[in-house]
Amino acid sequence: MSQHEAIRPRHATSPEVVPIVEAVSLCYQCGTCSGACPVTAAGGMDYTPRAIMRMLQMGLEEEVLSSQTIWTCASCYHCVVRCPRDIEIADVMTQLRNAALKLGYKARSGKVYNEGFMDIVRFHGRMWEPRLVVQYNLLTNPLNFLGLTPVAIKMLAKRKLRFLPDHPAGRPEIRGIFERLEEGAE
Repeated sequence: MSQHEAIRPRHATSPEVVPIVEAVSLCYQCGTCSGACPVTAAGGMDYTPRAIMRMLQMGLEEEVLSSQTIWTCASCYHCVVRCPRDIEIADVMTQLRNAALKLGYKARSGKVYNEGFMDIVRFHGRMWEPRLVVQYNLLTNPLNFLGLTPVAIKMLAKRKLRFLPDHPAGRPEIRGIFERLEEGAE
């Protein structure tokens, strides 16, 4: 195989991935998504969002679907609002998680984070970070609490850590959204 054949883009092999590859075909690798991503900045991904876009373009389906990155995306949409090509990168990550599960890839620890996040939003009507930190670390690595203690102390001193969650007025409507989504999935 020549050097040119080795770098030629490959096509996605799974029908689940083909529309995702088409969605990212406009990406010209500016890196804005990775620069805007708070999870990338925190070092929680094995590949940056930009790298995932390029890997998809290059047909590296297996590497993408088995990566930690698709599970640790926080779906905060920082990348989406900054993308000059209007690529819905957070939605791409969600589609990749769904494709990974459908194709039998093992969910990584990011699944614990995602499910915990959604359970908290369903119950409280919005995110309550202390519960997510406790829940995630108890299930993945309880020793992480030792490293988080100095951060928690600083947040308490600055009154940035809420011990009780906020409950917005639209909680029943939010729960209704989750119920309709579950009914549609069955």
